[in-house]
Amino acid sequence: MIRVSVIIPVFNGELYIEKAVSSVLSQSYHNCEIIIIDDASTDKTRSVIKGRFGDLIGNKIKYHLNDMNRERAYSRNRGAEMAEGKYLFFLDYDDEWEKDYVQSTIDIFEENGCDIVYSLQRTFIDELSNIKRVSSKGFPGDTGKNIFSSAVGYPTATAFRKSVFSGYIDKYIPREDWEIFIRSYIEGRKICIADNNKVMVRAHGSRTSAKAFFWSSTLKVYNDYIDKVPEGYRGEITFHAGEVCFRFGDIFNGWKLIIKALFLKPDIMMSVRKILSVIKRGFRIDKFFRFYGDRADLKQNI
Repeated sequence: MIRVSVIIPVFNGELYIEKAVSSVLSQSYHNCEIIIIDDASTDKTRSVIKGRFGDLIGNKIKYHLNDMNRERAYSRNRGAEMAEGKYLFFLDYDDEWEKDYVQSTIDIFEENGCDIVYSLQRTFIDELSNIKRVSSKGFPGDTGKNIFSSAVGYPTATAFRKSVFSGYIDKYIPREDWEIFIRSYIEGRKICIADNNKVMVRAHGSRTSAKAFFWSSTLKVYNDYIDKVPEGYRGEITFHAGEVCFRFGDIFNGWKLIIKALFLKPDIMMSVRKILSVIKRGFRIDKFFRFYGDRADLKQNI
């Protein structure tokens, strides 16, 4: 039976860490080692882990406490260094999996020779693990479109063949989870995307996708990779960067990017979702003034 490693980075996760670990222990596939990287939590995370799973630490579970808060990219990479499995699975401390997620992902790896397997995220849960919504959003069948339009990225839905894992990069936080897919695609890794609804992402206000540095990190990834992206996908990554600008009120750069995306790929707006997104967010003057008022000292050149 193939050995796999599940890496769970956690910082101040006392509310959810028990549920995350339990969702791994309840997997139908049992040959999993669990590696918890505690990023110097200051709440009761450590006591929850040792109180609930203390008898498994040193056996089924490896527990590592960082000497200081080093952020999630470092923690995931540290877990990968400690891993003994053929495949690396990542699980955020506030998310959960369906019971057959690991087994179904191993099957995809073994049957298709994948380097990376991503399970499209559809189910979102609340603080009590009740289903909040199930997305019916359509995803393109083209792997490149999914990657460069940022339809992929959640670490909870991501598994790597350990031999090809090249590590998350700190400077791209919180878009390090998107950047690693862009980098891997450009490097020629075989990426398999499964629309099988096996991961449950917890929706709550403290997720980093709701915070302003998501905007600046998106532009950092865009600027660093636009010239390396295959020409056929430059419209996708440019349009996505423009949408993120709109979302946070950077209307000026948002329109620059959307117009540039139309030049790169004239048919990119042949989507009701994209049209509605531009209409909804591209004319929010209130967000425009709030954005530039709050960030007068931040300059972003595109």
